[in-house]
Amino acid sequence: MTTQEELVARLRPLGLRLTPQRLAIAEVVVNSADHPSVRDIYERVRAFFPYVTIATVYSTLDVLEKAGIVRELPFQRLSRYDANLSPHANLVCVGCGIVVDADVGQDMVSELTDIISGNGDFHVSSQRVDFYGWCPGCRPSSAN
Repeated sequence: MTTQEELVARLRPLGLRLTPQRLAIAEVVVNSADHPSVRDIYERVRAFFPYVTIATVYSTLDVLEKAGIVRELPFQRLSRYDANLSPHANLVCVGCGIVVDADVGQDMVSELTDIISGNGDFHVSSQRVDFYGWCPGCRPSSAN
């Protein structure tokens, strides 16, 4: 879990005005394992800062993404935000839509990225690997 002090240390050199609302938005994204959507982030922060606006969430996410702290994961219906920037796979539930990091496979994703970049014909600037299926709460009984 990333502390507020650690976030301040990462954000202050960027020259940002570090309001309590911006820090709360950053904390929610960085400390969420479920790759929250803008609406999720807004609802979580609004519980502590009732006057936060959705525009503040969008602008803060834009700054965090430009700073390399989070990345947007566009999906067909909505975008999610991921603070894990290392090579990894995402597990996407086709039932409820939750997105979580896979607990395995990081080395394989990293190795594949290195192999593709090492070829010389293509420079990988980023990667994304998604697996679609059912989380334990949505899994059909016939899929066990």
